[in-house]
Amino acid sequence: MKLNTKLSALCIAATLMSVAQAAAAAPAVTAPAEATQPSVANPAASAPAQVPAPAASAPATTPAPAQAPSAPASSPPAAAGGSAKAATPVAPSAPAQRPSTSVAPAAAPIVPSTVKPSKPQQPSTAAPAAATNVKPTQLDKLNHESAVPLVLEAQSRYQYAISGGSPVGKSFQLNGKSYRYLSEDIGTKTKLINYLTQAYTKQASEQFVGKFFVEVNGRLAQLNADGGNLLEFNRATAKMVTMTPVKRSYLLTVPYPAETKQANEKITVNFEKVGSYWKISSAPHIIF
Repeated sequence: MKLNTKLSALCIAATLMSVAQAAAAAPAVTAPAEATQPSVANPAASAPAQVPAPAASAPATTPAPAQAPSAPASSPPAAAGGSAKAATPVAPSAPAQRPSTSVAPAAAPIVPSTVKPSKPQQPSTAAPAAATNVKPTQLDKLNHESAVPLVLEAQSRYQYAISGGSPVGKSFQLNGKSYRYLSEDIGTKTKLINYLTQAYTKQASEQFVGKFFVEVNGRLAQLNADGGNLLEFNRATAKMVTMTPVKRSYLLTVPYPAETKQANEKITVNFEKVGSYWKISSAPHIIF
């Protein structure tokens, strides 16, 4: 009897255990069915909320780098909650600023390119205007600037005459000294005076011719020697000393070549107006 009682008790216990196990297993089977239905009504359920979460995050993170370079590609996933976050990096500010910086350097070089030619054009037009408008031999207005070109013209004519012209004539002996005839273009007194009076007055020209030239058989001749100095009249400056309507004097400061290291020479040059033009009234050999 006791054995039967124990067996019946064990059977009852086993039956209860099996019922308990069946009851425990029953919600596990129905739980997914219930989880699919309340997923819309009960969003607070932990099990169903965690299962779709990685599925939603996976597509949200993967397209983000693909959609970043192209703004229009990010518009379709508007239903996803993370699409608003992906829209902010899609609009890149750096590419929008790059064209603005690329335009700035293109405009910068345009400014100096227009300024550079304007600076050299002003001196280039002003400098030759004073030098080329009036010929030194037809100078009707004399000042400290136009005086120097006339002096340079006078120096050129003096040097041509004192060197015998070109080509120099034949040499000969006279009174134990060697002479040479002047070239054909200045070979007579009249020709030489006409040549010199383009820059000098007639009195200054005759004073020079009478001192350095002799007339032999109707032709002019000079001692067979050359003259000249190292003064650079092309770098001379002039300062007016005296002035009248028809006569003026200028003090010229004339330098030597830099390598000689000599002090500048101070030379006074007199000018006189002959007709309409100014001429040098100082004899050539006194100046040069």
